[in-house]
Amino acid sequence: MEDTPSTGNAVLYRRDAALAGAALATARYGAHEFDRHVHDELVIVMTEFGAGECRTRAGADVSGPGTVRVFGPGEYHSGHVWEDKAWHYRAIYLDHAGLAALSSVFSEESRSERLLAVPPGQYHDEVLCRLLLKAHASLDENGPMPLMERQANWWAAMGMLFGRYGQPKPEVDEAAAAAGRETQKMAQVRDYIAAHHDRDIAVDELAALVNLSRYHLIRAFSKEYGLPPHAYANQLRLIAAKRLLAAGQSPADAAASAGFYDQSHLNRAFKRAYGITPGVWAALKPAQ
Repeated sequence: MEDTPSTGNAVLYRRDAALAGAALATARYGAHEFDRHVHDELVIVMTEFGAGECRTRAGADVSGPGTVRVFGPGEYHSGHVWEDKAWHYRAIYLDHAGLAALSSVFSEESRSERLLAVPPGQYHDEVLCRLLLKAHASLDENGPMPLMERQANWWAAMGMLFGRYGQPKPEVDEAAAAAGRETQKMAQVRDYIAAHHDRDIAVDELAALVNLSRYHLIRAFSKEYGLPPHAYANQLRLIAAKRLLAAGQSPADAAASAGFYDQSHLNRAFKRAYGITPGVWAALKPAQ
C-alpha cells in the first residue's frame, strides 16, 4: 500500500458469534479530526497503515503500525489523522458482557467478581498487534472461516493481551494446567476431531469433552501436536479431500464431504497447503 492520502473515509462495524461480547470496527480515514468523545466499552485499536494522534487527559500519543491503543470505558479522548495523510485501523469494543465472557474463558471458576481489564494507554508491541489484527481479520475471508478457527484466533489474541497487560492476570489453575499436559486427554481430543472433522466443531465442545477451559485446551493441544485444534482439523479435511478427489469426486462434492464450507474454501486451503488447486490434483495420473 502506498503512503498516499485516502480519498474517502469509511467505518464498518460488525459482530461475530465466535467473538463473545465483542463488536468490531474496520476504519479507513484520510484527513479527519475526531471530536472529543467517550465509549462505554473497553476499546482496543490496532493500526494497519498510517498513523493517528490520540489525545486524552494523560497526554497525546501517535498510534502507528505495531502499536495497540487502549481506551478505558468512560475515558474522554479526541485526535486526528497524523499529518492529514491516512490512518487505517481495526478496533475491538468489549462491553461488560464481553469482558465477563473473556473472564470465564481464562478462569472456569472465577475467584473474584472483578472483570479483566487493560489499563488505558498505548502499548508498543508488534507481536501482540499482529495477533490482534489476525483475529480481527479472520472475518474478512471470502466465506465464513470455521468456528473453531475464529475462536482459536480470538482467544490466542485475547490471551496475549490480557496475559501481558491485563489486570488481574488471567488465572492459570494448577490442576487445569496439569490436566492440559496429560497426553491421554489430548489424544482423546485428537481422536474426537478425527471422527468429526467433517463438521464445524466448536472449541467449547472439545473443552467439555476433557473438562478443561477453552483457553487451556488450545494451548495444551498445540503443545502436544504442534498445531491448534482448528489447524489440525483442517489438515484432516485436506487429507480426506485428496482421497475423495483421487476416487473421482468433483471438487465441490469433495469439499462438502470433507467438511469445508464450500468449494472456494477448499480451493484456498488446498492451494496454500500443496501449491496446486484441487482440480489439478484430481487430474494427476499415476506414473506408468
